[in-house]
Amino acid sequence: MCFLVAGVLTGCTPDERKDTGSTSTTPTSTARSTTTSISTPPSTPPQTSPPPITRPLDPSRYASERTVCDLLTEAQAMELGLPSPGDPSSIEGTFLSCHRRHALADREVNYDLWLDSDLLGSTYRGLEEYEDWELRDIAGQPAVVIGADPARACRVDIGLGKREGIELMASDDDGKACAVAVAVAEQIVRNLAGDG
Repeated sequence: MCFLVAGVLTGCTPDERKDTGSTSTTPTSTARSTTTSISTPPSTPPQTSPPPITRPLDPSRYASERTVCDLLTEAQAMELGLPSPGDPSSIEGTFLSCHRRHALADREVNYDLWLDSDLLGSTYRGLEEYEDWELRDIAGQPAVVIGADPARACRVDIGLGKREGIELMASDDDGKACAVAVAVAEQIVRNLAGDG
């Protein structure tokens, strides 16, 4: 089962998302890669394994519908231009989600906490479907950013552990969706690491 939120596909298991043919960017048969701190040569299809997660982070304290929105504190959300409080939800046995939408509806963020899925590995193996993607280090965790500003929608998938990850989707009417997504992702990872 999949949901479309603000033009971004969400609520799918990683394999379902691949099979739907719906993505937040235009699919192509050739991936174009740019890199930051994790290097993969441009225009080279990625290896079948994602970068290693050298610092596993335990998300268990946020593993309930009551606590998932606490991945980002209310003060941090306001600082990032997002509303407080977030709207939590869950898909039983799959993931927990928090949705934050700006009052004027010009900015929206949804983050999903995957507790039993190789989110990063699944995304990494499917990168050839996306035109714009980048391997990133998000506050010390391996991640994939799908999209590039100027963009109204962007996705960041972060590896927390072998079977845990965060999928973050952002939309921004000003074309800064990837900047918003990366900023929120960095703050969430810092919070998980105790550096928030």
